[in-house]
Formats: sequence, structure tokens, C-alpha cells
Amino acid sequence: MGSVDAIEPGDGDPSSVVLSVIVPTRHEAQSVGALVEGLGRSLAGIESELIFVDDSDDGTPGVIDGLVRSHSNPMCAVSLLHRPRNERSGGLGGAVVEGLRIARGEWVCVMDGDLQHPAEVVPELLREARKSGAGLVVGSRYRAGGAADGLQPARGLISRGAASLAKAAFPRRLRELTDPMSGFFMFRRDCVDPEQLRPLGFKILLEILVRAPELKVAEIPYEFGRRQAGTSKASAREGVVYGRHLSKLRFEVRPRLPARSVRSYDIHGIIAVESEGKLPELESFKVASLDRAPDIRVRIGALPPTAPALTGGFTRHLRYTERGGNLSFGADILLGDTVEVRATPLLRYSPHVLYTNLVEPILRWEFARRGYALAHGACVVRGTDAFMVTARTDTGKTTTMLKLLDAEPYEFIADDLTIVRPNGEVLPYPKPLTISSHTLHAVKRPRLNRRERTTLPLQSRLHSRSGRRFAFVLARTGLPVATVNTIVQLVVPPPKYPVERLVPGVKIASGAKLAGLMVIQRSGDGFEWLAEEDALDILLGNCEDAYGFPPYHRIEDFLLGAAEQDLRQIERRILGDAFEGIPSALLSSTSLDWATRIPALIEDLSTGAALGDQSLVIGSVASTVLDHGDSERVAP
Repeated sequence: MGSVDAIEPGDGDPSSVVLSVIVPTRHEAQSVGALVEGLGRSLAGIESELIFVDDSDDGTPGVIDGLVRSHSNPMCAVSLLHRPRNERSGGLGGAVVEGLRIARGEWVCVMDGDLQHPAEVVPELLREARKSGAGLVVGSRYRAGGAADGLQPARGLISRGAASLAKAAFPRRLRELTDPMSGFFMFRRDCVDPEQLRPLGFKILLEILVRAPELKVAEIPYEFGRRQAGTSKASAREGVVYGRHLSKLRFEVRPRLPARSVRSYDIHGIIAVESEGKLPELESFKVASLDRAPDIRVRIGALPPTAPALTGGFTRHLRYTERGGNLSFGADILLGDTVEVRATPLLRYSPHVLYTNLVEPILRWEFARRGYALAHGACVVRGTDAFMVTARTDTGKTTTMLKLLDAEPYEFIADDLTIVRPNGEVLPYPKPLTISSHTLHAVKRPRLNRRERTTLPLQSRLHSRSGRRFAFVLARTGLPVATVNTIVQLVVPPPKYPVERLVPGVKIASGAKLAGLMVIQRSGDGFEWLAEEDALDILLGNCEDAYGFPPYHRIEDFLLGAAEQDLRQIERRILGDAFEGIPSALLSSTSLDWATRIPALIEDLSTGAALGDQSLVIGSVASTVLDHGDSERVAP
């Protein structure tokens, strides 16, 4: 067999896990050590992980746990998932599904732990997959060049008989395969959804072949080795189970295994996100594929019964669940070079919750770790100057922004979150805007169809300020509020629309330099300049006000506690540097007329910035404010 050195350059890229090897074990304490050693040699140079899913009642899990602790190969992490006696549904096939749920590799190899599947063949399976373009490669004992000498004669006869039965049941699908009963195979992880598999016994390959008929399949020969220790899993009982499984696959209405749809997002080259669930708030950053390993990877699926092992470079783990287990809102977050998020299946159907409640909190602190701030403020651009507008949640910021964009030749940066660099540069973060019936009346030419306009009043009421307050009250009761929120947004999605549909023709700026900050608030009627520290406190306070819905604080505490630096101070320092010397103003109003007052302020701030004379700005703004009848302070 060829060595891994023959694999094309780049296949051993250490920036991501290329291969996950899943080994279901039962009473194989004597062979697992040799298997780890053999795979370590065979997979040298390939970033991989070895996942043992153990159903043993003897000392096997203790032996594997020792291997996990003593294994020192950084390119091949070893982990153990031991299934208690009452959680072993599906037999060895079910164990493979559990391993698949926590696998991180681009490819997944399934093999036995008794040394009858040669470790040196694993890279050959990977090579064949890449050469042929197949999504599934089977190691065959019966193709020319292979051998089944390791089978006892009786067991060999049973194996061939079982294969014949399977081919008779599915003549078209299995026509080209010589060994559909193989337990040694490899497939592309994103082509098989473990939530759609229903294995019985140990022949999970047949389950995948039948439920995923669209998968291109290839075979390579291998020599089936002799058992070194333990006993065969084939038995009369397993024969009965196999017959039941074959009948079930043949006569049931079989849902096809949907290929996992993986979406890729690249946020200005700063943070790369890969997600199995749609993230509509990041749609403007969507790319066909990433040219590097993702910084955040989001997977959808049931959480394993036990916490995943901290292997493969992962240093910390957080699990958040609510009553209802995998049927409710829940997630595992693992920290390493890549932040791995596994969300429960419910969140696939509520993408706004998936983003807002899981991804965005991580993004906030990942930006800070990279020297950027994700500031809670809307932002428009006039010429080369950027002006941020910040407010408490539900103040009227979105309506104000839409009125400004509708009436003025401003370019759009963001309505809710703006990416800020320490030098004062801002980058666009054009999330969809959450609107209401009132907001819609603020613009002249929104492109909403009749159905969208009809459902808007209900959406507005449900996702209004009062609805948000009620949700926070529920959060204090201990009820599964994140699950309730997920279901509500599944049934009645929030009214979120891209800015281009609300203000047709608006241009999204590529970036600009900060020239002013405006704080809007509902109480009182007036204007005053703000000291830099006061403005910074308000901006950060508004950011905290925007978050806080479960499980935000759990995630925040977890991320901040795991960081080597004080990310809160880093975020504050970034924003402090960015707004140093930048005029900041507080505009209060009970009539919510900010959209009529801000343009004059922007004009004056731009003029003053161009002339380098803040006193000119102050004096001009004072005149403008007095013309509006305001009586508050205008001096800084």
C-alpha cells in the first residue's frame, strides 16, 4: 500500500481537520493500543482525529482513556465517547452515528477496532476519494486484489450470503458494488446527516448506501486481516437484526439523506464563518467557499449525551441546554484555533435565533480579540466621513436611519452594528433591518409585496419593544425562554429586510473615517456636546443593552474567562482610540424628530472636520440648535 507521503501537497494542512476516523468498540482492550499506533504511522502528515465510541462493559474504556491521556501526536488527536448501557441504541451502527455527530473532519472513515481493517489502507481510501470525486469509498474484500482470508469459512459464507440478500433487495443501487456489507469505508462528512440515519446492528454502510442514492460510490480492494483479540460481533442475534434492518430499508418509505448545505461567510477577511445553518444576518458576506479554515464553524445536530473530549487543540467547552434536551434550544461551544459550535436541530429552522443568540455573541469577542470593535451603532457616510448614531434598543434608530437614507445622499454602513478599527476607520456590517409598520411608513418606496405588508402588523407586535420586555421577564422566571423564543421566531419570523429593499438605490459604502457620534434618546428636548469618556460610556452601555437575552451572559462569561487578555478593556480601548478627538453630541427629543436635525449636524461636523476647526462646528451647531428652539447646553 502507498504511504501518505504520496498524497497531493496541501492535504496535510494543519489549519483544519482533514480526516475523522470513527472506531466503534466493544470489548477490544487488547487491540486498541496497536490500532492507535498503526494509525499514527499511516496518517503522519494528515491533520486527523481518532474517535473511539465504546459500548464495552469490560476494561476497554479504561485502556482507551489511558491512550487519550498518553497520546502525544499533535496531528492525530484521540478522544473517547463511552456509551452507558442504557444509551446504546442502534448497536455498533448507532455508535458510528454518535461519533459522526462530534466528528470535525472533512472526511470520515469508519473502521473496526480489532485490527482486521488495516490502518495503512486509510490513506488509500482518502486518495481514491480525491482522485475519483466519489463522496463514498468502500474498502472491498471481494474486488480483485482484495482478500477475506481473515474470515472463518462459516463467517465468510454468511458474509457473502448477506451481501447477496442486500443486492437482491436493491439491485440497481448496489449493482456495481462487490462488498456492500463492508465495515471499512470513508465518506465526505457534509454529504451524510447523522440525524437521518436509523441504523440497526453493525451494517451501517448499507444504511448510508440506501438512504443516500445520490452519492457517487467507489471501491478499492484490501486484505481483511485476522482477528488479533476479542470475538466477532456477528452472531445469530445480529443475523436476525440484519434481516429486520434489510426489510425495513426495503419496504419503508425512505427519506433521502439530504446533503448538508454548508454556507461560508468571510467578514472583510477578519473572521471566516462556516455554518450548516443559514445565517441571514451575514448574507452580504456570503462566499462560494473559504480559502482558509473557518474561525467559527457552526454545525447542526443532536448534542452527544456526554461532553466532547478536549482534544485536537480545544482548550475549553461550554454546554448550554434547556428543558427538552435535543428538542429544545441547546449548544456546545468548543474553543480552539477554530470556535466550534454545535446547535441542536431546532435552530436550523430558526436562523435568526441561530445567528443572534449564538453566533453574534461569539463574533463580538472574536472581533475584539483581533483588534476590532463591533459597536452597537448605526452608521452613514457623507463623502469620506462616517457618522455613527447610537441609542438604546427600541428608541427609534432604525426609523431615523431609513428617513436619513431616503432623504439624503448618504451611503449606508450599518443599522445596528458597525465594525470599528482603533484608527477610526469603519467597515460595513449591513445586517437586515428589523422594521415595524411605523418604520415602513417612514420611507417612500419600500419594495415589500402584499403578503409581506399583510403580515407586518403581526410580526411588529410580536417582535416589538413590549414583546422584548416580556421575554426578559420570562428569562428571570427560569422558564426555557431561549426555546420559547426559537419556536416563536420559527412560527412568526421577525420582519427583517435588507436596506436595499427598504430604500431602493441606496449605496453601501466600502468604508470611511469617523467624523462624529450622535446619541439619540427619547427623554427631554435638547442638545449637548458630550465629553469623550461620557460618550464612550454611553456607546458601551447601549451595546450591553442590546445583548443580555439568554444564553448571552453564559456565552460571554465563558469567552471572557477563557481569553488570555481582558477583552472588555481591549474593546473599550479600541473604541476610545477610534473616537479620540471626534465630536460627540446628545440629541434628545420627545417628538422623535432626529431625522430632521441630524443632517444639519452632519453638515456642520463635515465642514468643521474639513477646516480642522472644532470651534466652528460648535458655534454652527449652536446656531442650528437654537433655530430648532432647543434650550439645552451647546458648549462642550
